[in-house]
Amino acid sequence: MLCIEVELLAGRYAATAYNDRTRAEWPPHPARFFSALVAALYEHEPVDDQERAALLWLERQSPPAMVVDMTTVDDQLGRREVRDVFVPVNDITVAASVEPKLRVAEIAIDQARTAIAGKQREPATKTQTKELNKLNKELEKALSQHAQLQLSLKDTSSGSAVELKAARAILPDHRTRQIRTFPAVFPAATCFRFAWADDPSQTDRAALDRLCDRVTRLGHSSSLVRCLVVNGQVVPNLVPDPDGELVLRTVSPGQLARLEREYERHQSVSSRVLPARPQRYGQVAEQHERRAYPHSVFADDWIVFERVDSFRPARQRQKVYSSRPLSSRGTDLAQALRLALFEVHGARDLPTSLSGHAPDGTRAQTPHIAFAALPHVNYEHADGSVKGVAIILPRSLSPVDRDTLLSLIAEWERTRSLDSEQTIMELGAASLSPYFVRRTEYPALRALSPTTWCKPSTRFVTATPIALDRHPGNLRSNLAGTAHRASREAQQTIATACMRIGLPAPVAVEISSPALLPGAQAAHDFMPTRKPGQHLRARVHANICFPEPVRGPVILGAGRYLGLGLCLPVRE
Repeated sequence: MLCIEVELLAGRYAATAYNDRTRAEWPPHPARFFSALVAALYEHEPVDDQERAALLWLERQSPPAMVVDMTTVDDQLGRREVRDVFVPVNDITVAASVEPKLRVAEIAIDQARTAIAGKQREPATKTQTKELNKLNKELEKALSQHAQLQLSLKDTSSGSAVELKAARAILPDHRTRQIRTFPAVFPAATCFRFAWADDPSQTDRAALDRLCDRVTRLGHSSSLVRCLVVNGQVVPNLVPDPDGELVLRTVSPGQLARLEREYERHQSVSSRVLPARPQRYGQVAEQHERRAYPHSVFADDWIVFERVDSFRPARQRQKVYSSRPLSSRGTDLAQALRLALFEVHGARDLPTSLSGHAPDGTRAQTPHIAFAALPHVNYEHADGSVKGVAIILPRSLSPVDRDTLLSLIAEWERTRSLDSEQTIMELGAASLSPYFVRRTEYPALRALSPTTWCKPSTRFVTATPIALDRHPGNLRSNLAGTAHRASREAQQTIATACMRIGLPAPVAVEISSPALLPGAQAAHDFMPTRKPGQHLRARVHANICFPEPVRGPVILGAGRYLGLGLCLPVRE
C-alpha cells in the first residue's frame, strides 16, 4: 500500500469547486493532488527521470481510498461565507502583450513546415507543385511575423497603440478590477490521507517522497500544506463506489502527458481546464448499509446540462441572460433538447433505444432514453425553477447505442455552441425565452445530481405530476361515489405504472391535484397532453409507498419520457 498524508498547516483548505465558484471543494480531489505533484516535478530543471517515472506509475493505479473528515460535507460545517472581492488584475507589460502572439506565430511556423514536408513526399504533379508553393508562401509569412514580434519584444519604445495601452494599464489609476471569490473550508481534522492499494518499488516510493517534500500548497496559494509518504496500513472512510453520492476527479493512464499538453497550450496565460476522470465515492459506513435494492428500468447514469445564468458571447459587449422557467414548462425544454439532438442526426435512422420508435414508426415497447427538466423542489426556499435538463438512459442501453448518443451530443455542441470556450448551448422552445445550458459532469446543485433522484427509499413523491395512462373518470366530481371510484382507478393506474418500469407494486398511493413538495407546482399548472382521438390525460401528483426500499429514478406515466412523473425519494 502507498499512503500519502497531507496536513493543512493553516487549518483551512481553499479551492473552488469545479463548476460553482461560490463553493469550496471538499474533500480534495485526487486529480488536484496529482497536479500538485506534477507542479513539484517541474519546479526544478532538469526534470528528475525517476520522479517522472514514479508519477507514471501513480497515474496507472486505481483511484485512491481516502481518510478524510467528512463531517464538513454531511453537516455543512466549517464553510466560510463567500463574498465577492474586487482585486486588481495581475500586472501586465508590453512584453506580455507580445509573447502570446509570439507563441501563436511559432505554432504557425511548425504547422507550415510539417505541411510542406508532407507535400514534398507526394508525386510532383502540377497540382502538388501549386499547393507546395502556397505552403511556402504561408511559411514565409509566418517567419516574417515571428521576426517582427521578436523585434517588438526587444524594443518597446516604438510600440503600437495596443501595446502602449497595455503599458498604461499597469499604472494604479488605469488598472482594472476583477471579481474573485475565495471559498474555503475549515475541517475539524486538518490531516487527510490518500491510499493506493498497490505497493510501489522502493525507487518510486523514494521519488514520490521527494516530490511530496516539495509540495507547499494544494488549491489556492493560501492553502499551505505539508505532504509526506507514510508507512503502515490505513482504514479509509471514503472509497471508490459506483453507487456513491460523491463525485471526485481522479486520474487515469496518460494523465501526466495530458497535463503537459495542456500546459503547452495555455502557458499560464490562456484559460485552462484540469483533465480528469470522474469517479463516484461513498462512505464506508454507507457501503455497509447498502444492499441490492429493486430498481427501475432507468439508470442513474445521466447526462446533465446545467442552466447558464448569463454569459457574454464572443464579439459582444453585453451579457446574455437565460430565462428561468418553472417546472410546468419543463416538458417544453425536454422536447427542445430531444429535437436539438435529432436535428443534428438528420434523416438517418436512429436506434429504437434513442428515438423511442420502432423501424416501422410505431411507438417503442421497450425502454428508451428519456428527457427531463430538473426542478428545484423540496427545500424551504425552493422556487420550482428548472435548474437544468438531463438525458436519462435506460439500463438496457447497449454500448454501441450509448456511443451513438454521445456522438450526437458532441456534434450538437460542436456545431451549435454559442461560446467556444464554455460550450454553451441554447434550447429553443417557441413558447419560452432563450434557455442556455452547458454539459456538466460534476453538478454543484443537488437538483442536478442524479443521486438526489436515485437514492433508495420506501417513499417517492412527485416533483412533476403523473400523466395517467388510463382516464380514471371525473376526479373532481361533486358526487362522492364518482370521485371515489375515479380516485381508486387513478391509484391503480399509478401502481401499474410502477410495475411497468420494473418496480414492485406499491402498498399505498395517495393522489393530489395540489403539489406535495415545497416548490413544486400544482398538477393543473402543467399543459395537458392528449392521446390521439381520446380524452385529455388526467394529471395528478402522488405520494407512493413501497413495501421495501427501491432505487430510482422513479419516472411514471404517459409523459415519463419527457419529464412528467419525475419522483423524488423522501425519507420518512
